[in-house]
Amino acid sequence: MRRCILFLLAILLLAGCQHHRRHREGQQPAQAHAPIGPRQVTIQYLGHTCFLITSSLGLNILTDPFNPSVLSYPVKPGSVPADIIFVTHEDETANFTDLASGSPVILRSSMASGVNRANGVLIRGVRTSSESFSSSTKLNIAYIWAMDGIRFCDLGAIEDAVTPTEAINIGHVDVLFLPVGGPQDFTDEKRKITVDRLQPKVIIPMMYSTAYSSKVPLRGLGEWLSRQSHVVRVPNQFILKPKELPDEPTVFVPAVR
Repeated sequence: MRRCILFLLAILLLAGCQHHRRHREGQQPAQAHAPIGPRQVTIQYLGHTCFLITSSLGLNILTDPFNPSVLSYPVKPGSVPADIIFVTHEDETANFTDLASGSPVILRSSMASGVNRANGVLIRGVRTSSESFSSSTKLNIAYIWAMDGIRFCDLGAIEDAVTPTEAINIGHVDVLFLPVGGPQDFTDEKRKITVDRLQPKVIIPMMYSTAYSSKVPLRGLGEWLSRQSHVVRVPNQFILKPKELPDEPTVFVPAVR
């Protein structure tokens, strides 16, 4: 009997040692060993004010999808993968959501004002105003969001310079999507005021005349671009990394195709 008791005690002691060893080896959480990908965002220019912005996790944000029957950029309806769509203003050059495939979350019009969350992304919609009595009263929403450590702002079809209050609501900006060939009332002086108030690191021009936009009256890119101090030509699809953003405000001009 005494021998059986000693044998059982030995078994329990051995099991306790093995459990202690497994517990000690498993103290570090498994996710600490999981591979971590680079923090980067891929931007593809589809035309006019339409961009596909993709996070390192593969989340796709589509801005201002256009109707291919109005703008002839070579993009087919239902061909652009999108998880979220931003519509800054209601116009065929910006609200053709059928350009996207899948079942994206769509933010548009007055419902997009304020703070929203979609697919884990915190999005702020700021309604832009105009002090000009000659400008249209078309509703325009600027969108601000962050991906992979980079903070973006899409101004849409803004008609007047960003006001100090709007600049406070928009906050810090790394990458600014800036219309440069329209709207008509958004002059170069107003663009300069807007850029000075937002202080972006990267400016991506949009809404300018190209060979694909003949049906929409717009100014060309060249005149505005010639007055910019730092300009970089990039491919139609390019990558931005938070640690590689320029120190001085720099214009990134994507190839049309």
